[in-house]
Amino acid sequence: MARRVTGEAATRLFRSIMRVVWWSEELGVPVFDKGGCRGVCWKLRLTQPGDLRPAFERDVEVTREAIEYSLGGEAAKRLLPGGSLVLLNRVQAIDAADEVIVGGRTIGTRMFDLYRRRWVFKPDYFGAVLLYREGLGPRARSRVPLRPGSVIERSDLRVYEEPREPGLFLVLSDGRRFGVGKLLETGAVRVQKVFDAPPRRALESWEASRATLDDIIEANVEHLEALEEEAVGWLRSVLDRGEPMVALSGGKDSTVAAAIAVEAGVSRGYFFDTGIEFPETVETAERVADALGLELLEISAGDTFWRALEIYGPPARDYRWCCKVVKFGPLERGLRPHVRGSLLTITGQRAFESTARAQAGRLAPSATTGRHGDLVAAPIQHWTSLEVHMYIQWKRLPLNPLYTMGYERVGCYLCPASRLAEIEAVRDTHARLWRRWESALHRFAKRASLPREWVEYGFWRWRFAYPAEIEALAKRLGLNPRELLRRSMLLYATLSIEPTPDGRVARVLHPRTRLDRIDLDAYERLLSATRLRDRASREGDHVRITDEELGVEARVYSDARVEIIGEPRDANKFGAFARRVLAPLYMIGACGGCAVCVSSCPTGAMIAPHTVDTNKCRSCSICVNVCPAGGKLATHAVRLLEESVTSQKRPKTSTGRKTTRKPNKHRGR
Repeated sequence: MARRVTGEAATRLFRSIMRVVWWSEELGVPVFDKGGCRGVCWKLRLTQPGDLRPAFERDVEVTREAIEYSLGGEAAKRLLPGGSLVLLNRVQAIDAADEVIVGGRTIGTRMFDLYRRRWVFKPDYFGAVLLYREGLGPRARSRVPLRPGSVIERSDLRVYEEPREPGLFLVLSDGRRFGVGKLLETGAVRVQKVFDAPPRRALESWEASRATLDDIIEANVEHLEALEEEAVGWLRSVLDRGEPMVALSGGKDSTVAAAIAVEAGVSRGYFFDTGIEFPETVETAERVADALGLELLEISAGDTFWRALEIYGPPARDYRWCCKVVKFGPLERGLRPHVRGSLLTITGQRAFESTARAQAGRLAPSATTGRHGDLVAAPIQHWTSLEVHMYIQWKRLPLNPLYTMGYERVGCYLCPASRLAEIEAVRDTHARLWRRWESALHRFAKRASLPREWVEYGFWRWRFAYPAEIEALAKRLGLNPRELLRRSMLLYATLSIEPTPDGRVARVLHPRTRLDRIDLDAYERLLSATRLRDRASREGDHVRITDEELGVEARVYSDARVEIIGEPRDANKFGAFARRVLAPLYMIGACGGCAVCVSSCPTGAMIAPHTVDTNKCRSCSICVNVCPAGGKLATHAVRLLEESVTSQKRPKTSTGRKTTRKPNKHRGR
């Protein structure tokens, strides 16, 4: 899969695939082909990528509660009347956030507030002006012009209704333009958005639609037929690229992909149970297979996750060992006896889900099985979420009930990629499942001396680095984000710095693995994968590895202790050297038996987990990189070593504290 992109690059990418969706005022529904519009029509104002979806009953309840909390009950009644057709459009934010479309207009954005751990609502454009002109919700008149990012002092505001607490929103007007501001602790208001008012006619004629999903389908049935025809035709054109099997996940996208596959003549599918699935997901996958007449192969990872958890700790966004250990390895072993040649996996991948999937082709090498020649086919790559839901309803296919409970996506219930809003939903709807996971998190936190907030606010979802907004949340809670990460690292390695008899510096590392003793012969052979074997020599009870250019040597002992002697000449290259030394050690000492190293080896050199045939090894390091122990668990120790080097390089004050030299402002004059 392609590399994830962020920022402006992500915006450009999503803008390039964004679809135009029209709103028919007469029909009261969105229309994908303008020719299907009746009466007055306009383009929906959507933030990229514009992946519209219908709001189910629980979504509407959550949105109404957010509006009531943020703007008051009367504002909620006006913006979201009972029985309204509500559409949601996921937008980028710190956590979960969706634009809310009612009556063809974006009334605002619901967003999950990390600090409050609840949904709040920010009115936007149409909704903000409507509330201001009708005298509803927190609002104020500004005596100074509105400018995005500016702070308006309290003395320059005439407040008609106060937000219930700092951090919530109010609508602003300077008599000419409108905007939305956020109340600060000081009582001042920071302006977030400024815009011109929509036409008065649009405000006066606006009303919520009471149409249903069936009404949307009726207005777009020709569009759905064309989508289906194109997807089926494309899939038929690639079926000769491997043995076709549908990957059923129990989610909406794989359900539609399976229906397309059956129309194209595919008769086999598989469902992989990771052991940490929602029960509704397992049931839905089986119901879909029955409804479509698919021959379904069911593969299960059993309790693999819970056993691996004791080795690797909680999975994280930057340490997703769960995919490799729980999914890739068991899935490969379960599928291979049923596939004679190359496998063509038909999935529900869609471009709107992420930047990586937006860049992925409709037909691409499989990253799941790891076998050369295996391909993934995505017949609904360019479908929106709304089109997927329409198709399921149109064909009367089973829908996972989780979507009606407020879930946007369906996956493992403890996935580290989950947003805090989704975690709160699991806590509410599946308390028993969540209690088991939360107990495991608290046990890990206790071992690492981490505070309760590490669990409650989802800090466990990162292992090596926090995004800026999560660091800000930690500081707001009175926590040190750097210390949170360091405490987790110390569970997997400890480090001391000691002088050697000849006056050099020795960094003595004790990697914490499951083994008290390491087979040094196996370690030496594994060094072939990291291109260090030619620099290694066996000296009694240890293996010695030298890097003359860097000016250091490493000694790996049979008790798993590692000494790195000498002060590196280049701190930037030191981490790479340490990783190549430590990766084979962790591959042996923390092996979970997933065997992804075996299935991913392109030459067959890896004949068993951490057992390499040096005659076949090309030192490509693929086995090291995919290994959850050698690839990432070793990073804990590498980071400690890197910190020890950079901390010694920083100048210190007379009190011994690290400091940074300020530039001389007069230099160069």
